[in-house]
Amino acid sequence: MTKNRDLLIDFILDIVPISQEDASEIANAFRPLQLKKGELLVNENQISDDYFYLQQGLMRTFLYDLNGDEITTDFFTENNVVFEVTSFFNRVQSEANIQAITECFGFRISYEELNALFHNKVAFRDFGRAILVKEFISSKKRNYGMINRTAEQRYQDLLFSKPKILQYSPLKYVASYLGITDSTLSRLRKKR
Repeated sequence: MTKNRDLLIDFILDIVPISQEDASEIANAFRPLQLKKGELLVNENQISDDYFYLQQGLMRTFLYDLNGDEITTDFFTENNVVFEVTSFFNRVQSEANIQAITECFGFRISYEELNALFHNKVAFRDFGRAILVKEFISSKKRNYGMINRTAEQRYQDLLFSKPKILQYSPLKYVASYLGITDSTLSRLRKKR
């Protein structure tokens, strides 16, 4: 388990320049969490209490459209923070689910524990801010891409930025994430 926590410390140090001691103290506030394939980290209509560092595995965020179809809105690969930002910070029911696509392992911290760190550790505020900025930029890029990029360009972007998704995720999740049908995704894959 020590080796795993060392990877969390390295992740923190990669995000923000702080001392090894501060990074270790922050990492020690997180607890290990294993998720089985298909298990939900966040359930819609519940308040999210998990701020999760995904060390191994693949996860997705999804919600249901007006027809009751699942729409994947985000994927999370290894070495990323996973949480439902609106529910977590505003303490409101989540509109989305976050699900393990594969078996996943990482470290979690609760809302209450995270707030204690924010108030007591300046270095953690810098880390948290850096994570939020990174996620905000990623969300903006995705939103713009859905408007000003073709399906083929979005597919190529996904291949380049997160190739593990196409390796481990069911294609129906990938198609809904790209905003295309399964048959369009099949055609794009054949072109490659």
